[in-house]
Amino acid sequence: MLARSSRRSVLAGLCAALALVFAAPNAIAGPLPQRLSVTRRLEKWRCTNQDCEPYIYDPSLGAEHINDEENPVPPGVAFQELPDDWVCPVCADLKDMFQPLGEWVEVTIEV
Repeated sequence: MLARSSRRSVLAGLCAALALVFAAPNAIAGPLPQRLSVTRRLEKWRCTNQDCEPYIYDPSLGAEHINDEENPVPPGVAFQELPDDWVCPVCADLKDMFQPLGEWVEVTIEV
């Protein structure tokens, strides 16, 4: 068993270490960057409905979401990540009517 003075020393050391970590985390590692950028290489997809313009989903542009007009799809969303209820904004066909176009775009988004 530690003597009373040894326990106090250990506790004082722990408190000092915790104070450094929680009181000023930016002082230890420096300031955190305000914004981080992520670049993704994403594929364009085309609607296969013959009555469609055809519509091409370009992930660098995002898209409207006709089932949820207040929440359009922002740029940087891969076709596979589109919401399940997303449909072609031109002909309203489901996602399974789209084919990969074989064209890729690089999209940089800030997170």
